[in-house]
Amino acid sequence: MWRIQTRPTASTTGDFSIGIVGLYVENGKIVKPVNEMNISGNMNEFWKRLAEVGNDPYVYSSWRFPSLYFTEVQFSGI
Repeated sequence: MWRIQTRPTASTTGDFSIGIVGLYVENGKIVKPVNEMNISGNMNEFWKRLAEVGNDPYVYSSWRFPSLYFTEVQFSGI
């Protein structure tokens, strides 16, 4: 994911919807770039599904965060 377009999170329930831009990866291979796509879910459950953290901070942004791999994420706009 190259860019996150934030949207409000419901503070009482933790539900969220976030716009993203990046690459669609399937079976470890880049399939295609994605744009105007959303991930959604519940923050409490979302962070429990963090499976891997990369060692590749994105150097072209002031936010230096690595690739994050989550299991069972809800996507829309693919």
